[in-house]
Amino acid sequence: MIEEVISILGIPSLAFVISTYIPGIQRKIEARIQQRIGPSILAPGFWAFFKFLFKKVDNPDANLPNLYNRLPLLSIVVLWTILAITSLTSFHILSNEIGIVGLLKLEEMMYIILGSLSFSIMGWRMPYIDECKGTPFIKTLKISLEQLGAVRCFKMITIGSFPFYLATFLPFINKHSIFLKDIVGEPFLFSLGGIFGAICYFIGYIIMVKEYPFSITHTKADVIEGPTMELMAKYRALYLASYELLLITLGSLFATLYLGIAPDVSNPITIIENFAIALIFPILAAIVRAFSPLLLFKQIYPISFIATLFGVIGFIFALLGW
Repeated sequence: MIEEVISILGIPSLAFVISTYIPGIQRKIEARIQQRIGPSILAPGFWAFFKFLFKKVDNPDANLPNLYNRLPLLSIVVLWTILAITSLTSFHILSNEIGIVGLLKLEEMMYIILGSLSFSIMGWRMPYIDECKGTPFIKTLKISLEQLGAVRCFKMITIGSFPFYLATFLPFINKHSIFLKDIVGEPFLFSLGGIFGAICYFIGYIIMVKEYPFSITHTKADVIEGPTMELMAKYRALYLASYELLLITLGSLFATLYLGIAPDVSNPITIIENFAIALIFPILAAIVRAFSPLLLFKQIYPISFIATLFGVIGFIFALLGW
């Protein structure tokens, strides 16, 4: 029971602490590639979290403002649960692929709900639509930047993130099981199915974290911050924490699924190995971001299709046990 409590509380807490350093590492790598000095490693993540905690809270111009402000906390709970599940692989009823995918879909839905609730003055398309009597624009559909960001998030959920979820299934297909306990200790990466699956997973990872080149949901060029635009003060701190936790959670999940290294409190070396592997993903994502322009959906869809094709090939190899 003590080990279970440590797993549920300790592993996610450690991941949370480590995750606060990730944005700074990413920004530093990106700056060096672009021949800039860049910020200090602690500034973008660790200190930014505390900075927003002490800022003044203001009510967003949104329907159900309390729900809007607290949705990032739901994301943190979801990611915390995933980390707890992967560290409790002996509980085969809870630790399974269906539960993990369902929780991640819930995390993705948060952005759609945020965008649907928020409708700030910055979100109105300029110039203001003329609503005077007799104008032909009286019935024109108005859409805020937040709502436009929510529509884009929906497209990313339905099409963009499909390669990621396909890649998470391949290790389970190889073992003909949906339970984590059957794949822990069995490195799937060193097989034909694992190689193709890893490529699919990495592309899906970059899509899931919604950063360049897949940051169209909150690109600064038009929708500014999109669904999260009105999150402020301590609520933006929660959002930053959830984003940082997502970066390490998806990397940790790869270590568990593809290398069979789940963070186990009874074997501390597995915790070190798991999080070390997890940190590789945001570092590679930062390198991709440094060289990438912003992609539109007409470029995202073909990339998602190609990544899915890699996943399908990996699926066939995994099904054959290759």
